[in-house]
Amino acid sequence: MRSPRLRRNPPPATTAAAAAPAPDQFRPGDLVEVLPDEPGYRGAHFPASVTASHANPRGYTVAYDGSGCPLGEVVAASQLRPRPPDAPRGVPPAEHAVVDAFKGGAWWVGVALGGGRAAAGGRVAVCFPETREVVEFDAADVRPHLEWVAGEWLSPENMGISKTMPYKKGTQVEVAKLEGNSVVAWFSAAVEKAIWKNSLLVDYNCSKNDGSVLPKEIVDLKHIRPHPQHASAIIFCINDEVEGFQGNGWWLGVITDVHPEFRYTFKAAHSGKEIQLDQKALRLRYDWTHDQWQQVTQMIPGLFYMLLPTFHNNVTKKFAKGSKVEVTSNDDGFHGAWFQGTALKYVNNKILVEYDALKADDEITPLTEAIEVQHVRPCPPDIPVTSGFNLLDEVDACWNDGWWVGVISKVNSGDRYMVYFRSSTEETEFGHEQLRLHCDWVGGRWMRASLVCCIFPEF
Repeated sequence: MRSPRLRRNPPPATTAAAAAPAPDQFRPGDLVEVLPDEPGYRGAHFPASVTASHANPRGYTVAYDGSGCPLGEVVAASQLRPRPPDAPRGVPPAEHAVVDAFKGGAWWVGVALGGGRAAAGGRVAVCFPETREVVEFDAADVRPHLEWVAGEWLSPENMGISKTMPYKKGTQVEVAKLEGNSVVAWFSAAVEKAIWKNSLLVDYNCSKNDGSVLPKEIVDLKHIRPHPQHASAIIFCINDEVEGFQGNGWWLGVITDVHPEFRYTFKAAHSGKEIQLDQKALRLRYDWTHDQWQQVTQMIPGLFYMLLPTFHNNVTKKFAKGSKVEVTSNDDGFHGAWFQGTALKYVNNKILVEYDALKADDEITPLTEAIEVQHVRPCPPDIPVTSGFNLLDEVDACWNDGWWVGVISKVNSGDRYMVYFRSSTEETEFGHEQLRLHCDWVGGRWMRASLVCCIFPEF
């Protein structure tokens, strides 16, 4: 770990009055520790001494211990603290105590390990949660960690766990597997305890490929996320960014091919290896950012219209003559209804559709209409419901020559269900054979509607 001496500019010229330190500030000769804010130095405290002070902006020139460099570095006052009081050296810290370990000319904040991972022979094993490293140190190079707060030294034990810690004991989470600085997979775990500020002890719910148990691990908060609650797509598309379940973890990758019976070729992002996976072993990739889920490739209703130019180029292939389709309408009294038909041809951004059930004015000839592309979709997949529908399931009910979107409001005996229709505020009873699980055609894929609502709360 290298020194943070990244700037070699001499201190700015100041007047004699400005150079004089204010009361209760550091003075030349004071022994301090520098807490750099550059990336890669989080948790580091570099021993130094003050050589000069500056009032505007408030800062200090410091010389690092053992640097042998005549030039100093100007650091902001907020990056300095006094050196903590000396503590007895060589005393083994308690398990999971927050400590500082001396390495590369700095004291680095870590967590002391005990039990099977503790070092022996006067050495201490220290875990650094941000990098997931475990390093052994001489006991003399490990000290209790102290925080300088409002002019006094406090130990983590006296400060307690932050009330803003999002995960409590027993919370089910997913923990990132890292290769270098990149996340390559997510593994299921339970939080065993919080270890002050940004560190958590987690107990994995899965095992290694050889069947052995994954050991408990201390992990930085930034490498933990809640268990995803969003939906998986019912049908994936080529180039979808997904996570594939392999070896008891969810690995980042992409769909490269689509096969019959809901099977897909999954290409792992970290290795480039391809494998066929069933739909149940895949889920769309979401990132946990700013305490909310964000889909990596956003597929929202608005994006469907943004994709229309590309869609038009392929519409004759997607809705070739004879293709079975479903059509919706914005007309009053038809909201939430889909009518099945057959695509006859594509002309001027419209598809000529012959309906299966709707008739022309003579009540005999099938009705034919030219429908704008955005009101036409493929027929949804047939999703078997062998154990019956449940209360509040969002369904389509076969009614008045179409499929109407509703919600199961009551489960009756004999595979009978009451369905409530929001658009008309009516409630009607249907048999199991008259219902299907409702799906939405979103961004070129089928998604379960009730789960889509969880992803897109604005629905």
